[in-house]
Amino acid sequence: TALDPDFKFPQSWKSTLAIDTRLPGGLIGTLEAIFNKDINTAFFSNPNLASPSNLNVAGYPDNRAIYGATVPTRFINTLNSAGVPTVGGTAAFNPILITNGNKGYYFSLTAKVEKPFAKGFYASVAYTKSLAGNLHDGSGDQPQSAWQITSTVNGANTAPLGYTDYVLPDRVVALMSYRKEYLKHLATTVSLIYNGAISGRFSYVYGADFNRDGVTGNDLIYIPTKAEVTNMQFQSQTVNGVVYDQAAQRTLFENYIGQDKYLRAHRGQYAERNGAQIPWLNRVDVKIMQDLFTKVGKNKNTVQFTLDIFNFGNIINSDWGKFKSINASSILIPTNQNSLVPGGTVVPQFRLATDRGDIITKTFRDNVSISSTYSIQFGLRYIFN
Repeated sequence: TALDPDFKFPQSWKSTLAIDTRLPGGLIGTLEAIFNKDINTAFFSNPNLASPSNLNVAGYPDNRAIYGATVPTRFINTLNSAGVPTVGGTAAFNPILITNGNKGYYFSLTAKVEKPFAKGFYASVAYTKSLAGNLHDGSGDQPQSAWQITSTVNGANTAPLGYTDYVLPDRVVALMSYRKEYLKHLATTVSLIYNGAISGRFSYVYGADFNRDGVTGNDLIYIPTKAEVTNMQFQSQTVNGVVYDQAAQRTLFENYIGQDKYLRAHRGQYAERNGAQIPWLNRVDVKIMQDLFTKVGKNKNTVQFTLDIFNFGNIINSDWGKFKSINASSILIPTNQNSLVPGGTVVPQFRLATDRGDIITKTFRDNVSISSTYSIQFGLRYIFN
């Protein structure tokens, strides 16, 4: 790993603006905006990769840049048998250079309305809309993995501005609470908390090193139109005892695009990094607090018992509050990428991915785990004031 001698530590500009105001009916309204702009950020690249060439196969719509099919044609310098960088070696050499980028932003707008009622009631609801983009998500534990993990069309050295994978674009949070004191030493609080949000983002990538930059699983797919699907080349495969020939896989892939909201809306385009979204998830949690309090000297002392029921709706209906898992974000697996020649006549060939031992047919499935079930937590604490 090499560090640019002019490298600057990450810097960002942050602006916030918030307004609270009283509204009719005893409501309190809040509007808050946050804007971050990256001034200097880290950018990872591999200066040892040779210049790529556009695929440029007549009649094929994907004209992305691809690298050499072999290690010696892919890299400027390679490693020899002793592990020494040299020209004409047979092993890959991936030095990573850390320089500065200046693209990246975050914007969020939150609107909140709350109502403090008399006699212990309280309610609020808030909606947050967020937009964020960056050059690298910061995944990985070292520069090389950060470089490799970033999904792109034309190779990891050309990482453009893309959606971040750690910012939820939409979120709603609501709270309703009631507290009642009685018998001079007891108080009960019951709260319902609703949290609804898009569950995350992900990228549609090929399940192999399609552009031959030496990294598997970081190449964003081209999403074909309906007419282009009929001309795609598929390699016959047998899955779970069933033979899927070219015609069958064309039909399955067309049906897959039709059931997927993101793919259906972006036909004839390259998939965006973190462009696809995991469906909206609704969760309701319940919290019950039982206080037993008395004065000890001049201070109020309280023993508090708590009961938290997470994903309460799942108790009522087993289909509520279920988290969705991605069956396979790498839905197409290239099978002849090393035979492709820029400006040549060989057309890319694929096979459909499999999901738990069967051919892929749907984007999501229910996550059958504790992530989708309810859970109960008991607590006890002593408060000295």
